[in-house]
Amino acid sequence: MTHRSRFLIGPLALCVLYAPAGAQMPAEGLSVTANQGQSLKQQATDRYECHSWASAQSGFDSTLPGGGVAVSEYASRRVEYRRAMTACLEARGYSVRIADPVAPTTPLPAPTVPTPGSPVLPLAPPRYAIPGTAATAVPAAPELKYHPLQVQIDGGYSLAAGSTSPSLNDGPNVGLGLTWTPTAALPIGVRVDGSYSWFDDRGQSLGGGYTSGHEDIYGGDTDLQLDLAHRSARSKLYLFGGAGWYRESSELRRESLVNGLLCGYWYCVPGTFPAVTAEQRSTSNWHQSWNAGLGWETAIADSASFFIEARYLRIEPNDSKMQFVPISIGLRF
Repeated sequence: MTHRSRFLIGPLALCVLYAPAGAQMPAEGLSVTANQGQSLKQQATDRYECHSWASAQSGFDSTLPGGGVAVSEYASRRVEYRRAMTACLEARGYSVRIADPVAPTTPLPAPTVPTPGSPVLPLAPPRYAIPGTAATAVPAAPELKYHPLQVQIDGGYSLAAGSTSPSLNDGPNVGLGLTWTPTAALPIGVRVDGSYSWFDDRGQSLGGGYTSGHEDIYGGDTDLQLDLAHRSARSKLYLFGGAGWYRESSELRRESLVNGLLCGYWYCVPGTFPAVTAEQRSTSNWHQSWNAGLGWETAIADSASFFIEARYLRIEPNDSKMQFVPISIGLRF
C-alpha cells in the first residue's frame, strides 16, 4: 500500500508519495533511489529540504505551473534546478538519474526572425554550461562527501593548563592523522592521531642553577569521533575523545659569563662573554593519556576539507604536571 504525507509550502500543498526503503522516489524529471535504508519519514524530509534548497539556488519551483519562471527561462532554470536537486540528494545518500523528460506546462514560443534593420541583441550567457557546449559553468558549492579513509595534517598552538601552567609556557604543535569511517549510515569514525608539541620552561620551574630549558612532548591517540546532526551538507560539528601514549623529552641549560679570548679577523683580545657551562637532557618512559575535544569541519572541495579543533589532553599519572589544550587547524583529504 502506498502512503501519502502532506507538507505545506506557503499557500501551496506539496504531496509526497512514500515508498519502501530502497525503492525509487520520483522527482521533477529525476528518478531517486534511497541507498542507505532511510526511513519513510527521512526520505520525505530529505526531498522537501533538497527541493527548497534547489528552488532557492535556481529560482525554479517544480510545484508551480511552468516552474514559476518566464517561458524564455524555463529550460535553463529547470536544468539548474535538477542539477542542484541531484547534488543535494546524492550528498544525503541517494542515487539519482535522469528520468524521462517532462514537457513544460506552458508551450515555448516559436523563434522570431528579425526584420531587416532591426537591432540584434546579444544572448545572455547561461549560469550553467549545457553538456556539449562551450559555455563556462558556475561551479556548485563544495559539500562534505563520505570517504571511508581520510588523512589529515594540522598545526597550531598548545595552551598549558592546570598544574602545567606554572612550569611551562604555551608552545606550537604539529600533527598527522588517519580517520576510518566504516559506513555512511552511522556518524561514527575511528581516528589515529600523532602529534609533537614543544614548550619553553618558565624561570620558576628551573632548578640547580639552570637558566633556560624546553620540553618536547610527542606521542599519539586512538579516538572515536561522533559527527553531530547538521542541516548543511557543507559543514559539520563533531566530538571526539579517547586514549593514547606520550613521552616527554626535556633539556636544561646553564649559561654563565666566562673569561676568554675574543678574536676578530686579524687579532684576539681578552674579554668576558656568555657561554653554556652545563647541560642536562632526559627522556621519560611512555605514559598513558586521555583526551576529549570538539571540532568544526567545512568542505573546500569534493575531496578536501578544512577543520579547526581543540581538545583537553592529560598525561598520566594523576600527579603529573602535563596538562594542556592543543588548538589546531588543518586539512583533511
